Amino acid sequence: MTKKAGNPVLLEVLNPRGILPSIPLSGLTAPRLDSLEGKRILLSGVKPDSIVFFDALEELLKERYPTLTLLRQAPVSLTEGDKNDVDAWIEGVKTSGGGRVDNEAKLEKMGIPGVTITVDDLLPQRKRVAECNGLPGIRIVTVPAETYFVCECKPEKLKPIAAAALDDIIEALTSPLTGEEKNPQPFVYDYGPLRFEGSSYDEAYEKFQQYCMDNDMGDGLPLTPPTEDAVQRMLSGTSRSSDEVLGSMVPRNGRVTIEKVAINAVMAGARPEYLPVIIAAVEGMADTRFNLYHISTGTLNSSALVLVNGPIAKEIGMNCRDTYLSPGNRANSSIGRALSLCMINIGWSFFKTEGGMIGQPTRYTHLIFAENEAESPWESFAVEHGFSAEDSTVTLDECIWYDRLGPSGCMNPMPMDADMAQLASMVKGFTGGMTPAGNAPADPIWGSADAESAINGNYCTLVIYPALARQLAAAGYSKQSLSRWLCDQHRFPWDDYSDSQQESILRAAKAGSIPGLTVEDCKSGGTIPNFNPRHLAIIVAGPMAGQAMGIYGGAATRPNFDNPGSTEIDYMTQKIHGATLTKAGR
Repeated sequence: MTKKAGNPVLLEVLNPRGILPSIPLSGLTAPRLDSLEGKRILLSGVKPDSIVFFDALEELLKERYPTLTLLRQAPVSLTEGDKNDVDAWIEGVKTSGGGRVDNEAKLEKMGIPGVTITVDDLLPQRKRVAECNGLPGIRIVTVPAETYFVCECKPEKLKPIAAAALDDIIEALTSPLTGEEKNPQPFVYDYGPLRFEGSSYDEAYEKFQQYCMDNDMGDGLPLTPPTEDAVQRMLSGTSRSSDEVLGSMVPRNGRVTIEKVAINAVMAGARPEYLPVIIAAVEGMADTRFNLYHISTGTLNSSALVLVNGPIAKEIGMNCRDTYLSPGNRANSSIGRALSLCMINIGWSFFKTEGGMIGQPTRYTHLIFAENEAESPWESFAVEHGFSAEDSTVTLDECIWYDRLGPSGCMNPMPMDADMAQLASMVKGFTGGMTPAGNAPADPIWGSADAESAINGNYCTLVIYPALARQLAAAGYSKQSLSRWLCDQHRFPWDDYSDSQQESILRAAKAGSIPGLTVEDCKSGGTIPNFNPRHLAIIVAGPMAGQAMGIYGGAATRPNFDNPGSTEIDYMTQKIHGATLTKAGR
């Protein structure tokens, strides 16, 4: 960049946005109803509060339209053959982030008109889901979060809310489609370089920063301009072709290329030798077996857990010891930040819309660190899962929350059995597993739970400091035997489960789908595991006088409605390759 006397400075940067698939937006095609009289309308509320809300709404609708028939059925179960039996649908009340599989879009594409109901604070998020599913015109009615979230599921509090929304719901079902709803404007975006002009470099630089903030292309911190020279320097860190396609990144399914990853790595302040690590992590994120959608858009404010194993971690200076969760280390911080910027720019994830209710400070860099292999008495996580000690890998999981109050070498020294008991108390999953409901009437959530899904859906990563790991190893524990012992502390008596739960558990035992569960356990006096040892990862990190912590995920590698049809794996681990500036990872 040069500047002659009296001439402005031009800052030209490469565009970090992932190219979106060329899928035209669809307009609404199903005509709205002329009247609700005599019609058959599907009411779909799945959460306890929305079920009570729809009870009130059903009463109000029947008062106004006596010949109206109201059905209660999950819309996901509707097929093309059912659509002639339903004239319209009403779904809601949306009080949390939605999944990428959108029931509203499915029903509208089947030719069934309808309306979705959401609390007003989530209206931008619901519009984004509709947009991501190619139907931006889906009709949405809001109810006030201020009153809805304090309804306590009480009919007397929910009925006034339903009454206040009734006319808007009826209008959404009956008012004719507008031209914009029928023919939404196509999405147009220029993926070419961005240019910023100023009387000085500082002025052009500031315009670049402001543009990124105004257009949801940054994380709120200053960004390094991805000039063509800077991106070429970044690409010198890998032998892989800049136009290699790694897949697509949710929520908008932007196309992931090596060049786009490099552009975002520059913006994050990474060095070229970090690029192969970033690429491997992005490959894992873009893999259909990994549920990045939930991390990107869920109301739970998740972040990614990013674990680096192998010699490349030491070679590029990653932190695995003191303050390994950052700040203060360029490699850890910029690699994690690059992943966040890839999600924002390549995946087109708008954090201000999809970042939940309170945000997540770990989303700046995610939860990224290297395993302290040098001071661990055990094999590394990567070796434990089939890689060689010379391989360098990146492992991904979801972090919904974490507990840093485990055994600590820098606090009061405790007997080993006390530390082990505390570790066992930290082994818990986000789903809760198969909680016994007793022999009372089945609980609406747990009483009908599928044992295999409930138990195998529990995930936990325990990070143990080296001194405690060495103490446990000296006592004869391997990672595997420690994991089994910890999981055995979470077994429940067979007799505490309800009849329906026992039936589900017995089916899983016969199928052999839950490690540690046998048919012999499924009888009076037997105990049932609530945790799969394969889903308990034990990592060694931190200094000798460290602190144990538990990281709890959302089973990001398990198939569900956000990544339907994917293959189940225990952890998403990618081997690093293509490095040119390090001995490892080549």
